[in-house]
Amino acid sequence: MQPIKSLRILAPTIVGLLTLTVTHPVNAQAVIDTLDNGNLSVTGMRSGSGCTVLFNPQGEILQQGRSCSSTEIRKAQAAIDSYLREQGTSDSDNGSSSGQNLTLICYGEGRKPTVANRYGYEWNDRRHRYEASNRVELTTGDFDSEVQVEIRGSQGKIHLTGKLIPPIHSGGDNGWWPLYDLQVSPDRITGKYRMNELNKPRVNIDRRSGRIAIDGIEKFRGECNSGDWGGSRTRF
Repeated sequence: MQPIKSLRILAPTIVGLLTLTVTHPVNAQAVIDTLDNGNLSVTGMRSGSGCTVLFNPQGEILQQGRSCSSTEIRKAQAAIDSYLREQGTSDSDNGSSSGQNLTLICYGEGRKPTVANRYGYEWNDRRHRYEASNRVELTTGDFDSEVQVEIRGSQGKIHLTGKLIPPIHSGGDNGWWPLYDLQVSPDRITGKYRMNELNKPRVNIDRRSGRIAIDGIEKFRGECNSGDWGGSRTRF
């Protein structure tokens, strides 16, 4: 009768081991994708999971899915750190939390809303004749301007002059406005600045062509330069 008793004791242990094997999936390989805006998405930390973690180009977490566990987030961060080290842009390689520093000088043309006096002649029904008229109309006006963009690590600011600064504005410091939602990738720099509650222009700089576009109530198109870029693949 003793062997039968031993078998009864071992049976729950065997079942428990089988259950442990079934409920723990095999480790999956994280997949890193580069998005159009330069951000990085990481998926596949756990087989069958829908977890996605979004990082900026510097390897900082921007957003994580609700289904992500703390373990998956740690694995995603480790995958990004390894990827950035391989790309030579990891913060741990240069011992600093900052990225590259840039100072750009941009010249170009802008367009902004304005009012204009229109002179002409209008028919007077009461007097049955044409008479001189003067009316005010809303139109757009072109202007030349200079823009400067300064980037220090993850922080950036933009310097505006002339008609790019509307009469009603706030937040500037000696012509400089801080850039928020700043994204710096090898090919593109994007960000926004706040003139007022209704005017928050977006800045888009193509690092290959050197072209800058500012789109808000005031619009600007120009070309940027920084130092000796002639021998490099990108202008800055």
